[in-house]
Amino acid sequence: MTHDQLNAADAMPQPTSHLFAYVRTVSDFRPDVTAIVLFGLEVKDDDPVYLLIRFEDYGKLQIEGDHLILGLDEALESAEFEYGILPNDWRVMSEAEIQRIDSNIRSSDLPA
Repeated sequence: MTHDQLNAADAMPQPTSHLFAYVRTVSDFRPDVTAIVLFGLEVKDDDPVYLLIRFEDYGKLQIEGDHLILGLDEALESAEFEYGILPNDWRVMSEAEIQRIDSNIRSSDLPA
């Protein structure tokens, strides 16, 4: 699903998005990853970038790792290729979820 398709489906009410999905396919390289967050980060005078955060346990914020992806389409494609996450698997995160992860990003608790 492209960025435009997600907007059309009202899955993304704002340009910078925060999306969550459970992994469908276990990765050979990262078998402990159970969930993915695409955490949109605003960039001044440019499109948002996305931090793809890999969770071993989302509820406990146990993070396996993360990496930066320059666009939503690329982030969605990467998650589908690596973890089998389909467009309908994504959900918009609640404000409480966003704040919980954002506070960890700002305190540099996320692994590089």
